Amino acid sequence: MPSTFKNALSLTGLSQREACIFFDVREDTIKSWCANRNRAPEGVWIMLAQRMRSILDAADYGADHMDLEGIDPRAWSNLSVSGLAVDDLDSRGEEIAGALALLMAIDDLQVD
Repeated sequence: MPSTFKNALSLTGLSQREACIFFDVREDTIKSWCANRNRAPEGVWIMLAQRMRSILDAADYGADHMDLEGIDPRAWSNLSVSGLAVDDLDSRGEEIAGALALLMAIDDLQVD
């Protein structure tokens, strides 16, 4: 069973290699955290939470945009929130936020 840390990396779009760069730690440290051999420090969790908040904020903005403008049919195959007031996300974060925005916009259509 994957660790909570490994799942958190996945949710925020970080591979183990990318996490090494993001947290400025060695790869064996990331692997240790993913395997539950050691706990990631609180500061690492805070950084992941901040990244997730950025993704959620971008997704919310994208979903709101689609609610107002409609869902562009091209969004079904390739949506990124790049250019939608997102300053601190890398391209992978923007892609995750885009997919999440599309799901949120579709869900909003179902609720209405």
